[in-house]
Amino acid sequence: MKKVTVILVLFIMMAGCKKSDNTNVKSTNNQPVNKTDQAKPVAEHNNFAPQSVDEDLAKSIADFLVLKHLSKDISTMEKSNRKFQFYKIDLNEDGNEEIFVRFFTPYFCGTGGCNFLLLDKHNEIITNFSVTRAPIFVENTKVNGWKILLVKDAGVFKELKFENGSYPSNPSMVEKAPYDAPSGHAEVMFDDHYSKAKTYSF
Repeated sequence: MKKVTVILVLFIMMAGCKKSDNTNVKSTNNQPVNKTDQAKPVAEHNNFAPQSVDEDLAKSIADFLVLKHLSKDISTMEKSNRKFQFYKIDLNEDGNEEIFVRFFTPYFCGTGGCNFLLLDKHNEIITNFSVTRAPIFVENTKVNGWKILLVKDAGVFKELKFENGSYPSNPSMVEKAPYDAPSGHAEVMFDDHYSKAKTYSF
């Protein structure tokens, strides 16, 4: 009798250990779920920066490009090149947002970078940037009442300071910035990881 009791106790203990070693747990629908899969993040799609999404503004910019800024080029441009992105930001803190327009198709880009526009709220050009690369960093520090822009050119950062009504249009002609990275407070524009912009056509 003692032998049977001992065997029964050992059997119960082994069953309990086997149950506690199970790496799977049951979900609410009684299906096994691996513990390592329970905390996986859900992928987000079309997570655009809110400063880059405005259908009315996009139409206004598209009209400006077709009817004014690119009116002489539009007839020869392939449809695949007629794309742009924008980003709204108040650079001089006057309560009115300026608009950066980014072109990124082959028609507007070369080995040194691409063409960008900086417009005021009336779609008047403040600066027409050439050979400029994304992303663009906007520092809180201001010169002449406008925030400093920081862009990377030829592997180094360049400071673009507002002067005489405009920013420098060609970063390659600007001296290297006195530091090697943007500050932690800089706003980032046109970066697919931090501030992905929506693409529009014109």
